[in-house]
Amino acid sequence: MGQGVQPLIGFCVGAKKWERFKKIMNFSLVFALLLSVVMTGICYLFTEQIVHAFLTDQTAFDYGLQFSRILLSTSFLFGLFYVLCNALQAMGAATAELFVNLSRQGIIYIPAVFIMQSRLGITGFVWAQPVADVLSLLLVAVLYVYTIRGMESITKVRAVEASQNA
Repeated sequence: MGQGVQPLIGFCVGAKKWERFKKIMNFSLVFALLLSVVMTGICYLFTEQIVHAFLTDQTAFDYGLQFSRILLSTSFLFGLFYVLCNALQAMGAATAELFVNLSRQGIIYIPAVFIMQSRLGITGFVWAQPVADVLSLLLVAVLYVYTIRGMESITKVRAVEASQNA
């Protein structure tokens, strides 16, 4: 969903069609969230069967089941995350997008691994990914709002300048 909507978002930004941009973003975010919730729910309902397809040893299965459910705890947020990331790219905020992606798997995730593992042991190691996912979603949301406000204010200033020059 995130990658598919990127060209349309890019067109709206380039053409400065802000109302259309907002409608597309709202639809994309709602659709992505709903799809993510449904898919996460299906995976959660069938976690035992999915894990059993890969693990037969009971101890490994128990860990796999526990770890899968931990990782699924934030999976429903991925749709929002990827729509916002691709919107940043479409708006030309490549540096912000790079920072978000580096943060999710590096700047936030690596310290979270050490902190969570020291607090919760092996389970904390697994909880580091959901923590990084939530913090990365918050980061991308803040950068998105900052970027869109900046673009809208630039557009308004240019419109005022154009009307004064006419």
